[in-house]
Amino acid sequence: MEIWMVCAELVAPVKGGSPSKIGFMNITTWAESKSTAEAKIQGYLQSLGWHFVSVERSHVVNENGHYGEKERDQIERTRNNPDAMILGTFHTYKKI
Repeated sequence: MEIWMVCAELVAPVKGGSPSKIGFMNITTWAESKSTAEAKIQGYLQSLGWHFVSVERSHVVNENGHYGEKERDQIERTRNNPDAMILGTFHTYKKI
């Protein structure tokens, strides 16, 4: 098992009855393969009532990799919990 970071595109409901928003987020979890990580994340997002659109990027976390502070925190939280599914910040697309 390895820690995977998946950048997923999704549609999430917004509080207060506003229309759902499309965007993306980095998600970390433990998995044995890319396909397992992506399927696990897709199922989790759907359990929250979010619509999974696609995977933008997916990779095994590199212990010597260059990650931002938020991503490093996500990785550490995942490392300490074998059942972790850690969601990063939800970034919506800029409207034109």
